[in-house]
Amino acid sequence: MLNDLTSEQRKLADFMSGLSERCYSSGWLRNLEYVLWDTISNGERKYGHDKILQHDIEELRQLSADCNCWIYFDDVKEETNVDLASWTQKFNETTLQNPNVLKG
Repeated sequence: MLNDLTSEQRKLADFMSGLSERCYSSGWLRNLEYVLWDTISNGERKYGHDKILQHDIEELRQLSADCNCWIYFDDVKEETNVDLASWTQKFNETTLQNPNVLKG
């Protein structure tokens, strides 16, 4: 939940949500966290009716490094932080089992 995040984690969550709003007019589109993480690794991409650009990717990297975490949406807790090592493992397992999470 947003109230459970530190100020640095909140900046990351807000930026991620802003990208979702800009590209899909949705505060947190389903699987946003997977699409954005994939974009960090693979570069710019079309997303909805806009693009995630290099300056967005750089901002995501910096914000994530600042709080040493990633934000994912949990159906119960909503916006939730997870350390980068755990997120990387979760991302790899999930995308291996269901590559469609990257479609956005």
